[in-house]
Parts: sequence; C-alpha cells; structure tokens
Amino acid sequence: MVAPPAVARFTAVNGLPDDWDRRAAPSAPTLRASWIRLVEGRLGAPLRTFALHDGGDRLGVALCGTVLSAPGVNRRMDPYMMLTGQSRDDGLLPDGPHPWLGIPIEDLFPCLLLMFPNYETAPAGYQARVPAALAEFIAALTDWAADSGVRSLAATYLRPDCGELLDVLRAEGWLVAIMTQRCDTDVVWRDFDGYLAGFPSKRRIVIRRELRALAELDVELGERRLAAVDERELLALRCQLVGKYGGRPDAAKEAGLLDRLRAEFDAKDLLVVEAHRERRLLGFTLFVRDGEHWPALMTGSDYTNPAARLSYFATCYYRPAALAPGLGIRTISYGMGSWQAKKLRGCRLRPVHVAARRIDRGR
Repeated sequence: MVAPPAVARFTAVNGLPDDWDRRAAPSAPTLRASWIRLVEGRLGAPLRTFALHDGGDRLGVALCGTVLSAPGVNRRMDPYMMLTGQSRDDGLLPDGPHPWLGIPIEDLFPCLLLMFPNYETAPAGYQARVPAALAEFIAALTDWAADSGVRSLAATYLRPDCGELLDVLRAEGWLVAIMTQRCDTDVVWRDFDGYLAGFPSKRRIVIRRELRALAELDVELGERRLAAVDERELLALRCQLVGKYGGRPDAAKEAGLLDRLRAEFDAKDLLVVEAHRERRLLGFTLFVRDGEHWPALMTGSDYTNPAARLSYFATCYYRPAALAPGLGIRTISYGMGSWQAKKLRGCRLRPVHVAARRIDRGR
C-alpha cells in the first residue's frame, strides 16, 4: 500500500525547539541554536519559532521572530524606526523607502517581526530554497498573523543568500528593499603576504605603514584563548568603545555575554586577538570560530592611550588575516557599519534586505 502524502502543517511555538539544529538544519552557521541562544533576549519580547511541517520530523521551512505590541526595541532592531526613516542615521534604509511614515501606530501594531536576534535572518529547513514551500509558509504565516490580531509583518536583516524568499515576498505583495550592507572577507590567501597581494600598491603601502607605526611604538600583537585573558581588562576597553559611540556602557551586560559564549562554544574556538604595550592591553577583537566561519563578535580599545590608535585595525583585520589560513578559516565576518574602513581592509559588501507588509483590518 502506498503511504498517503504528507500534509503540511503550520505551527507557531514559544521559544526555540531543543532539537532546532537537527530538525531545521540551518544552512548558515550563525543561524544555529548556539548563536540564537547567545542573544535570545535581544528582541525585547519572547522568541517564537514559526514553522511549516511536512508531517515528518524535519521542518520544511522555519523562521524565528516575535510579536511586538508597540515600538520601543532599540533603533537598530525596531521595524517602526526603520520603516518611518528614524534609523537613517544608523545607516538603516537611509534613502528609503519609508512606507510606514505617517501611519498611526495602532494601524501597525501588534507587529510580527521576523528576525534572528543576532542580526541575521534567513529561512531554515530542508525546503528553505523551494519557492512553492516558501510561498505556502508565507501564506500560512500571514493567515496566522491575521487571526492573531497582528496588524503588520516585517522581516529585517535578511541575509544576501535568501533570494528565493525575497522573490516570494515580492510576489505576495510585500515591500522589499535593501536596508544596509554586511561585510565579509573571503580568505583566499595562504599567508599575510598573500593577503597584502590582494590590494592595490597604494593600499599595501598604507597597511605596512600602519603596522610599522605600531612596531615603532613598541606595540605587540598576539592572540590567546578567552579563558587565558583577564576579563576585567576586556570589559574596561569594551565599555570605553561603547561609550565613545554613544552607547550606555554596562560591564555586567558585557560580562553576561562572555558567560553565554563560554556556555555555548568550545573554549578552543574563542580567540582574543590583542595589542599590548608594556604589558598593558591597548585593544582587542574577540573572534568566535564556527567551522570555517570566523565572526568578529566583540572589540574594544583604550582611547586614553595614543598608542592604541591603530590597534583596532591590527587586531580586527591584519593579525586575523595572518592567522586565518592556518586555522582553516574560509570566511571572516565583520557585520554591518564602518563600511569604508572595512572595504579598505579587504571586506566585500553584500546587501541585507528588509521586507514588510500591512494586514488589512477587513481580513
């Protein structure tokens, strides 16, 4: 007897399934459970998992997000701030469109925000690139949202590699626009000389000059596992950086992130690239290895010491470029922002999208 075909079933559940990595099989390392749990509370509301099942154990299509009752999450995450143009100074949708400008808040909220809390979003599941499955998922998600009293839907920080989803969203009437750019470096060299060879002559001269200036100041570059570093030094420099760029320094919050890192990742995969002068820490960048992927997660600098001026470039780009081939790294990720500085040091920029639609009250 032939088994009946599986019936697709849509679910919206609180939290992340314990077996998310196995059932959803995310294609991007940073969409796995360890990265989601690392900053799960960042969304400002309880995380939910939306999924289309095929009747078996695997998830066909799945996305994470939350339902926001009102605007108020931080401006880099708040869809209302983005879609009304209030996040332009943060480099998010700086040139528009801003379709929510002038619309009463009560016509937009509650809002279903699709976003992974580490500023990366893409569908997971074994049918994540199948247009028909994606269309079925979006239709079911929209029906669920309408039945739940949701007034709008927004998907933010959509990765460059989810073109099939973007096509489906456009076909379903969503506004889709480039909201920002992300910076990644493909490791195609074998050593630091190979890294330098990828730049025009003038840039090679500048990079060598910056490294020579650090050496003349007796600044030493090196790396240690996070477990071997004095956490107090890291937190002090991290708080300096947060304060310099308009944030509110919170050593306890930063320490909590380090605790979660140690809980989610193997100690050997947490590497701190450092700049020292006379045994004093001037700057650092913390990298988290996930297979062949190497995201830069945290950086800090001593802005009270002039010798630290160039340490950021050395710890974030130059020393990691020398280390990456020997570690088997194929991609170094630097996130969003500071695009010019990152381009000048070998990053390529790729578009990150936002998508949004309103739900008619008459539905």
